[in-house]
Amino acid sequence: MHNPLSGLHCPDFRFRLQHRALSHRSLYLPLEMKYNSKIQRLLKGESLLSVFNACTIESARQAFDELRYYYDFAFWAAKKYYIRDREDADNIIPLVLNNFQHYFIDIIQKRFYNQQLGRYIITKSFGKVGVTTCIQAYILWMQTYRYYKHSYTCSASDISIHPLKSNLCRYLHRDIVPSDKMIFIPKAGRKAFFNTFRSPDYIRGIDLGYVHYADMSRWYDPDDNNASRAYSAATSAVLMSFDTLVILEGNIPKEEQFQMEKHQSFAIPYHIRLKLLEHLTNNPFFLDHVAMANTPNIFDSHLLHINLDHTYKDSKRIRILPLPPKAQPIFHS
Repeated sequence: MHNPLSGLHCPDFRFRLQHRALSHRSLYLPLEMKYNSKIQRLLKGESLLSVFNACTIESARQAFDELRYYYDFAFWAAKKYYIRDREDADNIIPLVLNNFQHYFIDIIQKRFYNQQLGRYIITKSFGKVGVTTCIQAYILWMQTYRYYKHSYTCSASDISIHPLKSNLCRYLHRDIVPSDKMIFIPKAGRKAFFNTFRSPDYIRGIDLGYVHYADMSRWYDPDDNNASRAYSAATSAVLMSFDTLVILEGNIPKEEQFQMEKHQSFAIPYHIRLKLLEHLTNNPFFLDHVAMANTPNIFDSHLLHINLDHTYKDSKRIRILPLPPKAQPIFHS
């Protein structure tokens, strides 16, 4: 079981740090953090008080935690990001990653470390496990601590957008959730945009770093009047770079209903492919992209499919390459 406080078995490549002034137990920190100048000094045995220029152990530990927030998403989420408990709507709890969230965040973070393109389509055929909530938290963390870029969330309706905006406002210590489609994030100096797929051209002309197409199986668009336009409008505003992120996610039918190999003939005109899929879903555009992501040599094959129904199969298929010794990632100290 993973422990977000110690970092044991948490997402990302990790290294072990033993420092009694920090913790009596070993800490398992993101590998990227190992190259930070302060961590290097701790590894060489320097005093915690000296490294963080602190007067007390408590203030030094707080400074260490602030540094760790920058590198360790799972730690930040458990300490800083609060969500509404699905079991009790009156209860606000920290975001401690469940096994499904841990799985796809691990893939995303390891590929980010390797500077691989962050383009994903995440699917499942079962009930809620917090995929949308976790992606929103990850984008906010990236936006706030790593690369200061605008984000965009496209959802099925204003009703489905409201809880996502509520989580962000809670993090920003705002009591009122604005009706506006944009929320400014002071620490990042950037904006988080929210919209529905029914206004597909809303985001045109805005440079984006992070795009999240949320719960796409709920987009009722059997004739694709808006879904593909909403997708192209936002995706075209994102640079093809490892420090950007585009995620599509939603439910798909079970295998016995959605036999993917029957929908991978992309020589067939698009409108016919939609007709073949519309009896399976409200959003055939989404299922078409799932099939596309699983078909080699397709123009949109840069989408990596993470199927939460087949986590072990996916883990064998996904290649995560270690960086050469001299090709360490670039980050702040």
